[in-house]
Amino acid sequence: MMVKPEDVMKAISGTWLYLNVTTFYDNGTMSHEEDPGLGASPTGMLNYNTAGWMSANFMSGRPEDRPGNIDSAALDVGTDAEWALIGKHTISYSGPWRVSITTDEVEDGQITHGPTRVAWLPSWLGIELQKNYTLYEDDTMRFISRTQDGKIGHMFFTRLA
Repeated sequence: MMVKPEDVMKAISGTWLYLNVTTFYDNGTMSHEEDPGLGASPTGMLNYNTAGWMSANFMSGRPEDRPGNIDSAALDVGTDAEWALIGKHTISYSGPWRVSITTDEVEDGQITHGPTRVAWLPSWLGIELQKNYTLYEDDTMRFISRTQDGKIGHMFFTRLA
């Protein structure tokens, strides 16, 4: 049975809370290294709508990466180094999204974020990020993709809305 992309987009549309990631080396061995930018317990959310737009926002869960005295209402509060620290430990981008056709023979479909229209890093503007996805009946979604350091990451999300 073939599932049309628009049906998959309806199933994915909504808000997803990041649960965790498990990374593996190419030989299948699990990596126990934490993400250098986001740490071992980052927080994140994905938002998708049926019109084909998405946003992704992640931040480090380490208190030392998130100076508490920073406030966007008072840009003169905090040092440039503190503001840079927040940026260094945050990922944020948005733009269009699409999915591939899936079939019974293929466990995972492919989801593409982009080309990005907004990104926290200038080098991420206009890029496409592709991941394999699996939707589970318990409102869990898994992404599988290469991490920036070349490992294979399995990211898990749960539906919030």
